[in-house]
Amino acid sequence: MPFIQTKPPGRFTLASILIIFQFLCFFTLNGQNECATKIQEAQKMYDQGKIEEIPSMLAPCIEDGFTNAQKIEAYKLIIISYLFDDNQFDAEKTMVEFLKKYPEYEIMPNDPVEFVYLFESYRTTSVFSIGLIAGFNLTDPRIIEPFTVFDNANVSLKNTMKTGFQVGVGIGRYISRKVFVNLEFKFSENRYGFTDEIRFPLTGGNPSFISVTYSEKLYKILVPLSVSYEMNAKKFDYFIRTGVSLSGITGVTGVASRKYAEDVPAVTGETRDIGFYRKKMLYSALAGLGIRYKVPRGVLTVEFRTSLGLNNIVNTDHRWGNQQLITKSNYNDDDFSINTYSISAGYYFSFYKPKKQADR
Repeated sequence: MPFIQTKPPGRFTLASILIIFQFLCFFTLNGQNECATKIQEAQKMYDQGKIEEIPSMLAPCIEDGFTNAQKIEAYKLIIISYLFDDNQFDAEKTMVEFLKKYPEYEIMPNDPVEFVYLFESYRTTSVFSIGLIAGFNLTDPRIIEPFTVFDNANVSLKNTMKTGFQVGVGIGRYISRKVFVNLEFKFSENRYGFTDEIRFPLTGGNPSFISVTYSEKLYKILVPLSVSYEMNAKKFDYFIRTGVSLSGITGVTGVASRKYAEDVPAVTGETRDIGFYRKKMLYSALAGLGIRYKVPRGVLTVEFRTSLGLNNIVNTDHRWGNQQLITKSNYNDDDFSINTYSISAGYYFSFYKPKKQADR
């Protein structure tokens, strides 16, 4: 049987693909060049007052052919052409389409007055935002009324701020262009301590010191509701905040230690669950200030916040019930509330829905 030489498989297919690809590139580049010249022609026609053909000229290239910046300019030309042609219906329809594609567009100094007026007649702020928040806090236990197992005249009371953390989510909504309502759901750790320093007169008049130190960790879920007011700047938006917060305690542990002299190590007791001796709900007033930095489809935030505890955290019905703490560590709870100072960073993703506003 004679040997028949065949064409290697795939060579024709590869060549065909390359040819098709070259044709596609040619037609794509050609179309882009045509669109680039069309927006220049449309601008000249607008300057000459020939506005009727501008929308039909630019519409095909908006779908495919313009760069992002060219699309924005094309939308502006179409909208103001409709406005000058007294076609309010199509101007508003195109503005809604524009805002859906570019919800974060900001007015430029050279934008036509007619475009600006129509743009500002629409709600351009986000419908709502949802974000993640995390940061650190300092807790300052504010003593409402002191209690001690020793003579009050011989006791010096001090409280200690310690660092904790908070994480959570926030949901917000603009109720006007500058006023923002925010609801948050957070989990936080708060750490703080108390020290009772006691001075006893001894024989010979030489003073000796004893101190009892009590440290506490508190975990809670908090739900702050607040209103913030924004002040616009060039790169950042500054805001101030005020509101209230409701918290539910999920766990509390405490440990006490005694120190009899400066050169003697402290005697530390066991860490115990003391949730039974704390109230379950806490109420706070809050205030804060911070900055927002605009990023695509959202904002980055940094905020300093202070929270003022409004109620006593101690369950007074059980004050003298913790005999383990009282008899072994010589410590009893003061009535106190907890104030916190926190700094947090977050990211909020924004959702938009352009809507015509009532006549201004």
